[in-house]
Amino acid sequence: MKRVLLALISCAFAAPAGAETAGCGKFREAMTRASGELKADFARPLVVSRGSATGIEQYDLVSRARIDGMLRCRGEAFVSFEATIHLPADAALAGHFAEAQTAALISALGWPQARANAMTLALARDAAEYLRGSAERGDVSVAGKTEEHLAGDVEVGVVWTRTERTFILLNGG
Repeated sequence: MKRVLLALISCAFAAPAGAETAGCGKFREAMTRASGELKADFARPLVVSRGSATGIEQYDLVSRARIDGMLRCRGEAFVSFEATIHLPADAALAGHFAEAQTAALISALGWPQARANAMTLALARDAAEYLRGSAERGDVSVAGKTEEHLAGDVEVGVVWTRTERTFILLNGG
C-alpha cells in the first residue's frame, strides 16, 4: 500500500514525460495568448488544390511582425506549425521570431516558458554553428539545420540559410 501511495504521489508531482501536442483549436487559442505583443492570430487562406493534402486545413499566421507562418490541422488534430523570416532581419524581427518559436512550443506542448526559451535558444545556437560550418566547408547549399525528436513522435527543428530562418514543429502521432 505504501508503494502504491508513493507511486501515485510521484506521478502527481512529476513533469509530463510525453510531448503530446494540443489540439488545433487549443493551439490557436494558446498561441494567441502566449504571443504577447506580437498579437499572433490565425486566418484561413484561400487554397486551391487538386486532390493533394485532402483533409488538411491550413491557417496563416497573422502578427505585427514580418513572420510568415502556417498551421496545418487534420480536423482537430495538430499536424504542423511552420514559421519563417527572411533576411536581412533587424534585431527586433529576430527577437519577435524567437518569441513566436517560444510561444509555439508553449502552445503546442504545454511547456513552461523557461523550457521553451531554452529549446529555442539551443536550436538557434546549433543552427548558427552548423550554418557557419557549412559556409566554411564551401557546401553547395549553405545551411544550418538541427532538430529535436521528442516523445510522442513530435519533432522540432530549425533550418537557417543565408536568406531565411525557418522553425518547424511536426506532430507525427
